[in-house]
Amino acid sequence: MGPAHQGTAQGAVPPGGRLHHGDDAYHNDPTSLHVQYAYTEIADECRHTIMFAKAIERLGSRAYRIDPLAHALGRVFKALAHGPLIFGGALFVEEILDRLQREMMNDESIEPVVRSTSRIHVIEEARHIRYAREEFHRDWRRRGPVNRAYSRLVLGVVAYFSATRLVHPKVYARVGLDPREARRVARRNPRFIDSKTELSRKVVSTLDTAGAISGIGRRFWRRAGLLGR
Repeated sequence: MGPAHQGTAQGAVPPGGRLHHGDDAYHNDPTSLHVQYAYTEIADECRHTIMFAKAIERLGSRAYRIDPLAHALGRVFKALAHGPLIFGGALFVEEILDRLQREMMNDESIEPVVRSTSRIHVIEEARHIRYAREEFHRDWRRRGPVNRAYSRLVLGVVAYFSATRLVHPKVYARVGLDPREARRVARRNPRFIDSKTELSRKVVSTLDTAGAISGIGRRFWRRAGLLGR
């Protein structure tokens, strides 16, 4: 754990008690360890995006864009999200990918380039996951009931759209399946639901224990197949 992360763990929080990646880092002291770590994490994510793009090229495949609705909602989320939503959403996505890639990097039947990128991502995301978890808890504790209710709903929507788009329809088409029928079958497949539940078990426990999965928002988690059958 480097000095910047030690600052995070020790609570070197900027004025106002929060830090939301690039957004609030922009408004705070760049000489603080906390802000420097936020910028380091942003740089890490940029490198990871390039790494995965290069892997896609190496495999002779192509990148598939998310559907227009999810893309539009992502832009809204980017504009309106605050601390618990940013870190809760990041924690959800990163925890699921971490669990999945830990299996992939040890599976000798998978292409070496996929195993290598998975291993790199698992190693480097470990500190990101810890950072997101710490920041979520720190920010969640100071939020009032109205803000928490809003956050629960939006986190549920984020979880739903993320979990229901783990496999792009065009991937099914690429292997000779009818995309619409394949998605329908997968959505109802108990083993697929069990897999998503298992992949998200740790982050669901973290957020649920904090009280971030309840009310209407919880319905989205269940509809996404993240709370079991």
